[in-house]
Amino acid sequence: MLHQRYKDLAFWIIAKATVPNYFVRRALSAVRHVNGPQHLHLGSGTWYLPGFVNVDGNPLNKSDLWLDLRNGLPFRSNSVDSIYSTHVFEHFYGDELKRLLRECYRVLKPGGGIRLVVPNLANAIAAYSQQRRDWFADFPQHLESLGGRFSNFVFCDGQHRTAFDFSYLAEVLRSAAFEDIEESGEGKSRLYGNKVPAYEPGDSKELPHSLYVEAFK
Repeated sequence: MLHQRYKDLAFWIIAKATVPNYFVRRALSAVRHVNGPQHLHLGSGTWYLPGFVNVDGNPLNKSDLWLDLRNGLPFRSNSVDSIYSTHVFEHFYGDELKRLLRECYRVLKPGGGIRLVVPNLANAIAAYSQQRRDWFADFPQHLESLGGRFSNFVFCDGQHRTAFDFSYLAEVLRSAAFEDIEESGEGKSRLYGNKVPAYEPGDSKELPHSLYVEAFK
């Protein structure tokens, strides 16, 4: 497995390579008005969502916009109806996270919202406290000890820069000026209603692995 320090270097190079795309898209957004709703899917990875503008930094993944999110969002202010992102925001350092959330707030229309899905720190702590070894998956490493499996979930072999419970994610959302912040769940959404994309429909209802949060402008 490639060490995370080499992955970080590759991601840094990719980030610089996507800068021209940022400026091209920003110029187009300034002169071209979108007819109908505009929904962003940030960090789409291998999961391409129809009806969304799928944004991803990996050139091997299908996307509508090849862009490293740390470069900013090349969309007009108050032009986006919603933002959706799953298991992406935990990969940013604190300063990167704050800048990106401020960008999200800027591009959203008044009344628009963001739906974030991240690993659930509170439930990981609960599972660890209850010694529920099988709650923790073998990705990205197979580890036998409970502590190792907990660390594997929280830090993801160095890929995760932070971990969230609801109170912390709500705090960073508020710092970016978001209001009306609420915890949601799989298949439940005030933002998307019954059209919310399914993420982990087979996950534990009692102690889900992911935290679902929605916030509005």
